Amino acid sequence: MWLAVLMQRSIAMDASDARAQHQDIDVNYVTEMLDKLEVFIKKQSYVTHEHFNSELKRLRGTMATLDDSADLKILQGVVKGTEMERMEAEAASLEAVQYYHTVRAASGSTGGAPSCDFLTCGNHAVCKSEHDRAFCECVPCFSGDGFTCRPSKCTADVVYSPQLIVPYSSSGTKPDPVMARDVSLSLIGRDGLVVAIRDEQRGNQGFLSIGRVKSSEIMWGEWKLFSSKSQAFEPTVVGIGERMLIAYRDSEEKGAGYLVSGQLDSTDLTGFKVEIGQPYLLHKRLQQRVALVALSASRAVCLHSAVSDKAAGNAVLVQVHAGGLSLLGKYHFGGEAPISHIASTKLSEDSFVVAYRQQPPDSHEIGLTSKELSATWMRVSDDDFLIVSPHQFTLEPERPDMYGRDIALVSQNLFAYSYYSGAERKTKMSLVRVDPLSHQMKAVGDPTVLSTGYSSFVGAVSLPSGSETPSTFTYIQPAGDKSVAKVCGVSSEGRISACKDVSWAEGEFDAATAIKLPDGRLLFAFQKGGTVQTRFLSAEEASAQDISMAVV
Repeated sequence: MWLAVLMQRSIAMDASDARAQHQDIDVNYVTEMLDKLEVFIKKQSYVTHEHFNSELKRLRGTMATLDDSADLKILQGVVKGTEMERMEAEAASLEAVQYYHTVRAASGSTGGAPSCDFLTCGNHAVCKSEHDRAFCECVPCFSGDGFTCRPSKCTADVVYSPQLIVPYSSSGTKPDPVMARDVSLSLIGRDGLVVAIRDEQRGNQGFLSIGRVKSSEIMWGEWKLFSSKSQAFEPTVVGIGERMLIAYRDSEEKGAGYLVSGQLDSTDLTGFKVEIGQPYLLHKRLQQRVALVALSASRAVCLHSAVSDKAAGNAVLVQVHAGGLSLLGKYHFGGEAPISHIASTKLSEDSFVVAYRQQPPDSHEIGLTSKELSATWMRVSDDDFLIVSPHQFTLEPERPDMYGRDIALVSQNLFAYSYYSGAERKTKMSLVRVDPLSHQMKAVGDPTVLSTGYSSFVGAVSLPSGSETPSTFTYIQPAGDKSVAKVCGVSSEGRISACKDVSWAEGEFDAATAIKLPDGRLLFAFQKGGTVQTRFLSAEEASAQDISMAVV
């Protein structure tokens, strides 16, 4: 597998240099070989997929007929081993597809790749997606074909100002004002956004609006009620293709949790209308925000903890379809102790990591290990079965009082765990590596202190780097001060290098959320005093390219 990676990078560079130097090469021969490689990859992937599906169905069918616990345990081990073999085979297939598309693009093909997952761009280049076509493009201050980028004339960055969310009214009337107290933001469809809020002015009901990015501004559609007649505290929204999923609870304290799906109206030419389904009862008593993870094939996982004596983590796998949603399975994580402060980040299209605080027992025994900074790996299999790793990862087990947190993908099998340490009054971040086979996690180096003093929230944005310098992006809200963001470079060994401050806001906010747009920019949505505003952050501001790579 490592050999394929080396071949992929070296051949991509050779092909680009050859084209730049106008060398006499047989392009038809290269194209013919790539076509043969594509046919082989598709055939081999199909055979492998069918083999493992057949084997797993056979094993699970046998398990259903067994009564002997010893035999059942042996077969469970065999199933686990087979799942691991399938994951290795899928990773090898993906690597081969990446190799094919990268060499094809570097050789001069203008067709592009299906998505950025299948391209490895050169240094000082990013992958962009447009009209179902992914391609490599040099970042500002560099020029080239996306595989070889050389320094060029550098222009000044665009300075973006905050913008109020003012929905467009199709009737021509002034849109109803809102008194927003919660906010959540997500991508939806090809070039759309969806923002969900709780409107205190209208009985704490939940409303959403669809946005369309137009260069340096956003056009917003009318506010749409999504919570029926109930209240909607701490709504969380996630886009799944042309569909969306929203989670909320109907009371601030111990409220019933609901899920509701939505679908963009394909007949609407404005692109702002959405059809809302009927609410689905997730749990009768919830205390905190539900975390949502959007996966492939219109599936999503809802992560929450219930209010009870044994409030362990619950993972609910659902299928989102045009008519609403359907339940695929319920699972548990985090042991039997109560958990809170759930956050998550995707590692791939079907795997993710969930971070959470396992609450300490009432009796603080001397020498008791703290599990307040925990994480668990999960994956959805092709037959809609959620695989939950039995390994519970823990950071700083000697320290108590760990509260707000967020996690974000940095590069393949590497994520950043950002958190607020109450005992130290510091916001810190650790890099964590996930073993691709065993899925066990290990901290890389010591935690990095991002800020000193109380922080009311901690957020992070996934910035998968591809061939760029890996970086982390964490934004925090210090008490009585303006919100700040910390961008840190990551060395080739996977360790934090120097960090820089990025100013994205001028005041203190009640809540904020941020996402990465397809063009590389970041978009913040924040709420203060009942208003909801957005602000763009350029790709260059969020990049670690200009940070010294001297390892701390």
